Amino acid sequence: MTKHVKRTFVAVLAVALSAALLLSGCSAPKLIIGGISRTAGTIGEEKVATGEYLAYLYNSFYSMYYSQGLYQYAQYGYDAWGQEYTYGEGDDEQKVDLAEYIKLTAKDNLVRQAALRQLLKKYNIEWNADKLKETEEQLASLGKDAYLALGINDEHFADAYKQLVLNEYSVFYTLYGKGGEREVSEADRRAYFEKNFVSYKIIEMSLLDSEGAEMGDKAKKEVTDELEDYLAIYKQTGSFEKAVDTYNKSQATDGEETQASTDAQNRKDVDASQADEQLIKAVRSVDVGSAKVVTYKAGGTTPTAALILRLDIHTPNTLFADKTEEILYGAKHEEFDAEVQKVIDGLPVKLKASVVKKCSPKNFVTNE
Repeated sequence: MTKHVKRTFVAVLAVALSAALLLSGCSAPKLIIGGISRTAGTIGEEKVATGEYLAYLYNSFYSMYYSQGLYQYAQYGYDAWGQEYTYGEGDDEQKVDLAEYIKLTAKDNLVRQAALRQLLKKYNIEWNADKLKETEEQLASLGKDAYLALGINDEHFADAYKQLVLNEYSVFYTLYGKGGEREVSEADRRAYFEKNFVSYKIIEMSLLDSEGAEMGDKAKKEVTDELEDYLAIYKQTGSFEKAVDTYNKSQATDGEETQASTDAQNRKDVDASQADEQLIKAVRSVDVGSAKVVTYKAGGTTPTAALILRLDIHTPNTLFADKTEEILYGAKHEEFDAEVQKVIDGLPVKLKASVVKKCSPKNFVTNE
């Protein structure tokens, strides 16, 4: 179902988001995992405390089970834990169940952070001060011993969260950002921006029926005709927000109030190299400053119709500066990831089988 590619660089913003799942506010089950060694193993010359391992395991669990909605499977008579997932790539590809997938990704996160700690030391880099302050403020909002019932004390919880949020961000942007050892010139950043960034507003509608099958031509036309009506609203009013608001009202349940949308909410400024390839092709089929109804296969598989307004990436003129971090990430992530992976490849990893076996992610499931 989900393919885990070991050599893909974890986007800096995605790392922060994944780590933020630890602060999600989800109530921890009242479960004590006892009778386990205090040490889960070693990565290189570093010892891994069992509480630290559990913190990373919980992060991987939450990002799969709750963030991706797998907890809803039971409502439809399915067992999420019995589903098959693809982990690895090429000769290393293997089919595993959800619990094993979560354990493997938790291990990957642990090892990656160990490699990043080595790079922090190698380049004499400290955590980004602003990001550290923000992180500590988030941690301060938590109650004491919030995850102790899971075997994760405050120290291990906070450390895992900081590592996930701060390590990659601090190393990458210190090296490639302003004044860094590998600073990317404004000319190179501008060239990347001009080539890769697109701006647009969109109203998307699926072309699948209630059974999940592709609609017939008649049903598809009903969808595209509806989108043409929204296009007419935009042309008549000059406001894409009014078109979005009309669409939102059509999707609301009886008695549900909808809020007027804003330009900031509807505008999307994205790096095409990091986005759905088919969607980007659809956006680029529309002239800048124009709007039209298009069809494409979202993610390469899902038939979709959309009203797209293509916007100028040079308006507002602050966009280039505002997207500095995204530009650097898009331009240099492969280079950086290769360096991280080289460190990872040189790290011997030994996790105790007894700890890995007993620390099942299934233990994290709340009584829903």
